[in-house]
Amino acid sequence: MSDLQQKNIEGIWLTGLEDAHVEISIEGDVAVGKIVWMLRDKEEDGGPRIDKLNPDASKREVLLENMNILTGFKYKGKGTWEDGEVYDPDSGKTYSGSITSAGPNVLKMRGYVGIKLFGRTEVWKRVIQ
Repeated sequence: MSDLQQKNIEGIWLTGLEDAHVEISIEGDVAVGKIVWMLRDKEEDGGPRIDKLNPDASKREVLLENMNILTGFKYKGKGTWEDGEVYDPDSGKTYSGSITSAGPNVLKMRGYVGIKLFGRTEVWKRVIQ
């Protein structure tokens, strides 16, 4: 893995909806990400948010903080990671995904069903600590 842009993905990122921080790390040869902070749930008296829309009813009481939502992203070169999956706790659905670096502090996160053409892209910004 010779491309220096590969490591640019590691760090903590503010999601496009600006309601969560996701920590992305590289494990072996794949990138993964987990929620490390979320806005509190306004509907639940400001308590921590749970995975209430998960299709698996046994997981609907699990806290979203510390939940893995990005899995299996493989580096393809030129700041691009492909072939991963993105779990969207706001819908309870899992999508195919790709991540592209758009600079040292910006990622383009794309979730899609089937082919990339049918999807949505969010811009994530690095959380500077």
